[in-house]
Amino acid sequence: MPVVTSLLTRALSGLRKRRFFHHHLLLFCLLTLTLLSLFPAPTSAREALVVIDYAYSNARDFHEGLAAVRSGDLWGYIDRLGRVAVPFAYDFPEVGPFSEGLAFVGDRFITPKGAVAFEGKTFDAAHPFSEELAAVQTAGRWGYIDKTGNFSIPATYEGAGPFSEGLAPVQKDGLWGYINVRGRMRIEPRFLRAEPFSEGVALVELDGGVGYINAMGALMLPATHSDGGPFGNGLAPVKGRSSYRGWGYLDLKGRQAIPQRYNAAGPFRDGLAPVATDARWGYINVKGHMTLAPLYDEARPFREGLAAVRQEGKWGYIKAQ
Repeated sequence: MPVVTSLLTRALSGLRKRRFFHHHLLLFCLLTLTLLSLFPAPTSAREALVVIDYAYSNARDFHEGLAAVRSGDLWGYIDRLGRVAVPFAYDFPEVGPFSEGLAFVGDRFITPKGAVAFEGKTFDAAHPFSEELAAVQTAGRWGYIDKTGNFSIPATYEGAGPFSEGLAPVQKDGLWGYINVRGRMRIEPRFLRAEPFSEGVALVELDGGVGYINAMGALMLPATHSDGGPFGNGLAPVKGRSSYRGWGYLDLKGRQAIPQRYNAAGPFRDGLAPVATDARWGYINVKGHMTLAPLYDEARPFREGLAAVRQEGKWGYIKAQ
């Protein structure tokens, strides 16, 4: 009997140990699955598809199917297949994008065929057309012209930006505010800097830093950052006080959606944003995962499905595949 009792005791002890092990193994598996669902493993970055070869000394975003590119010292415009749409004939430091059928080049607006718009009317500077109006500078002051080339809002401002969501930033007596399309001041000038609205908010600068206001002029996100950019896909790039890897992304509630870990960061478009870590640029998704490998010396945001990128001194265009 002592032998039998000893064998039974050992068997029961082993059973308890196995149950204990299986119980904790089950708990471990459940915990692992929960953590994976909350923090999914990032997908490995892939190489983007080059659709327009690296052939240009400079390049801009696509707008209305055309992009400004520079070959040598001259600017022209290409289409999404890389074909020349407007010849390389513009020897200026910068040219504007097409918007609402017109682009500002040098001192005048042109059509997508390269013809001069508003014959005989020239301007010192201009922003693209938006909401049927374009901010232009003449004799040192800014106003807004309509599609006939005539002033719809008189040139009385020290500075002006494009309309977006019914409002445009203007500078008066050294400070920035916002007007509506009728030229009425809707948000009184009190900012050191003001950018166009995007997704219902606009970046502004106060004495303490940059923050975001709503269309009523109320500060929605506090002015605690040293720099920032427009919202896109619900996120905005912002720079903290750190000079090294100080860029990250906020959501519309002011929460840090993507940590400050980049040396530079651009706005989200089409679900992707260009970011730089050290000297190389790549593209992240809205979860902060590197989606397109950091292979570029410089990279611009995606627009109309393509993005301008630079490698070894030349610019081309990629698509996300």
